[in-house]
Order: sequence, then C-alpha cells, then structure tokens
Amino acid sequence: MRIPGTLIIGSFIVLASCSPKETPEKVVTKTSSTTVAPSTTVAPSTTVAPSTTVAPSTTVAPSSTVAPSSTTGTTKPEKGITFATHPERFVKATPSPTTLNINNPKTAQEHFNVGVDADNHKQWDKAIEEYKKALELKPDWAIAHYRLAVDYKLAGNTSEAIAHWEQATQYDPQFYAAYNRLASIYRSQGNLKKAIEAYTALLNYPPAKLGAHYQLGFSYAELGNRQKAREHLENYRDLALKGSEKQTPRFQRALRELQELER
Repeated sequence: MRIPGTLIIGSFIVLASCSPKETPEKVVTKTSSTTVAPSTTVAPSTTVAPSTTVAPSTTVAPSSTVAPSSTTGTTKPEKGITFATHPERFVKATPSPTTLNINNPKTAQEHFNVGVDADNHKQWDKAIEEYKKALELKPDWAIAHYRLAVDYKLAGNTSEAIAHWEQATQYDPQFYAAYNRLASIYRSQGNLKKAIEAYTALLNYPPAKLGAHYQLGFSYAELGNRQKAREHLENYRDLALKGSEKQTPRFQRALRELQELER
C-alpha cells in the first residue's frame, strides 16, 4: 500500500481513514486487499493510536499502482487520493478467511496470500517465511516488505524490521504507513535525525501533518535547533486551533514549549 510511539513523545499519529504507500493521532491499522497504507505519524502524547501491528487482510493482491522508485529522491503525493482510487495507500480491516485453498504456493502472489493467512492466525514465523519467498520472486513489492517488517518486529527482530520498512519506502516513496513505523521506532531509539526524516515525509500526507509537526517540534528542540522547533510547533498550534486537538494535554505541552523557545 502506498499510503497508516524519550522524550519519546510518541505513539502513532492519527491518519484519517485514508495511503501509505502501514503514522499523528489515531492510527488505523490493517492492510487493504492490495497494499497497506499509512498508519500515520507517531505523535508523542495521548491522542496517538496503535503502535501495534497492521492487521492482516484477507484477499490481498499485489498493488498495481506501486511503481519501484530509486532509493533517493522523493515524489510528490497525488491530489485526490481516496480509498476507491488508491486502496493500496490505506490500512483496512477485513474478516479473516475461514480457509485458504493454496497447498503448494508457487507464485509471489500465492506466497503472499499464504503469509497473510498465517498472519490472520498469528503464525508469525510462517508468515515471515512466506513473505520472504514472495520477495524472492518479486523483490520490489513494497507491501510485502511492509508486512514482513511488521512480523519481524513482532518476533523481536527490530533491525530486520527497520530494513524492510526502509525498503518499502524506497520502492514506494508514498508508503506513509512505513514512514510512520520508522518514525516511531527511530524516536524510541533516540535516533532523532532518522526520526525527523520520517516525520518530514509524513508532512506530505495531510491527515498526518498535525502529529508530524508536533513530533518535529520537540525533536528539533532536543537537537538544539530552536528556530526549526518553534516553526513546527507554531504550525502544530495553528492546525490544532482549528479542531478539538486544542482540548488535549499535548496541546498545552506544546504551548509551554513554545513559550520556552520564544524566551
């Protein structure tokens, strides 16, 4: 899916029911029948949603809209992204299949479907092996990298999880769910520079902007860049004043930090 927390101020940023390519307050987690979308950004505070796993989808088909991209450079998100036009950008929960009639998977799609079925039954080790086999046949499949990373994280293999989330964003620069996962994990490790890269990518996804600005403000403040910190916290404040966010504890925390930065 192309697309969705120390001061870990973090948990996942809420992505509206909308890309990744698997994120600032609530996070909807679950893969669509094609590709997974952004769990949105990780925002440090109360209103951010599940840093948990992306729920497996039942009928998964390879995303037709995800084109491999180089490992460098970025692409601007298209306008008018909706679930109907870009389902691979969203995480959508669907019921688990009762049976899967694939006894001898041979194609990348079949291995992927078996992996999804294994996820549905919480058989993480089996799912990992099936996603790996799918990627041997289709190395640039961003959603397979994303789901493999989720299962590696569940299995406690954080380094492999990071590697595959990074690959997901390389093959699909608009896979916002993967950026959200990376932002959260880098923040929790204290790797603020890498976290900032991921949060900055999430600014291209409107539903993630609020939490991304919040996280960027505090991350830059920790790095000593007062100008950047103030800029992002002011953007966060302006967006928050337009909705119910201004009633949350983290809004008050951002205001206090702004006062400190303006001294």
